Amino acid sequence: MTTRRLFLGALPVAALTLSACSTTRTAKEVIDSVGLPPRPATPNDAIKALADGNARFATNAPQVRNTADIELLWTSGIDQKQEPFASVLGCADSRLAPEIIFDQFVGDIFVVREAGNIAVSPTNLGSLEYGQAVLKSKVLVVLGHSDCGAVNAAYTNAEPGGNIQSIVDAIKPVIAGATSLEDAITRNVRAVKDRIRKDSAMLREAEQSNDFAIVGAYYDITTAVVRFL
Repeated sequence: MTTRRLFLGALPVAALTLSACSTTRTAKEVIDSVGLPPRPATPNDAIKALADGNARFATNAPQVRNTADIELLWTSGIDQKQEPFASVLGCADSRLAPEIIFDQFVGDIFVVREAGNIAVSPTNLGSLEYGQAVLKSKVLVVLGHSDCGAVNAAYTNAEPGGNIQSIVDAIKPVIAGATSLEDAITRNVRAVKDRIRKDSAMLREAEQSNDFAIVGAYYDITTAVVRFL
């Protein structure tokens, strides 16, 4: 991970250097030049775009744009609307930033985050429904991750108290029988998927139409690799 930190830390310097050398271009010319792929049209396309992006991130080869390109992309429509092709329900862990992990640009992913990547509250489910029904995302990824503190607390029967306890209590029943923390994390991801289908008729029906998918994934913080479950 040290190499990755150094690489990412060097990007601003490289970007400024490239920016100084760039010429004025239209937003369309910028988009054409960086080879942005079309918006994924199907759930499988969306999953592939996320998997390809994570492969770039994990191998220290992210899409690099100079600051002038970023400015043009930023003002070529993002300021007026958002069209994320995917939604991600992720943990609140500060190391879990879906846009970076999947190497996507601002506006590509609709992100909902809560400790333990759970979907218990109506407001949480409502946010996920908005991502699909209004913004037309093609896939919802329930993203668990290694070294998850929320799942570990449930796995070790910790009693943190306060409102934190409600998170632990929501996770405990669905990881019963887990043989390791990783097993508990993947069990929780699968249970959250099932809970979303059970508690959100809107998302369940969207998935049944085959124009939307709910999938699980596990992010290994050490290797930076996402494994779809």
